[in-house]
Amino acid sequence: MGRNGNRLQDAGEFEPLPSYLELAMATAAATAHDAPRQREKGFLFSRLSTVERMIALGIAGLALHGVALMSDGFYIKAAVAQILLQRSFAEAELVDTTPTASIQPQNTKPLSAPQ
Repeated sequence: MGRNGNRLQDAGEFEPLPSYLELAMATAAATAHDAPRQREKGFLFSRLSTVERMIALGIAGLALHGVALMSDGFYIKAAVAQILLQRSFAEAELVDTTPTASIQPQNTKPLSAPQ
């Protein structure tokens, strides 16, 4: 009987564990009166760690490189278009533009010719 008595005595010492909601409320109450942090003035990346700064600079570098490649591609596209336009205008000058150049088919008699 002594053993069962100890179990009941030990069971009274423990309370149920708090729920997540109770823990969240206790944390909110404990931090409610804390002073808000002052934002650091100065450089844009002052709140980031060194590794995060390096990653951000790498991303910015890749973005700038992509913009440079795109602008170079647009420049090349414009240059090729200019060359093609010059060629087409040069070929247009060589084409015979007389009004009677290709009106009458070659192997037929003219309709208005006297017989």
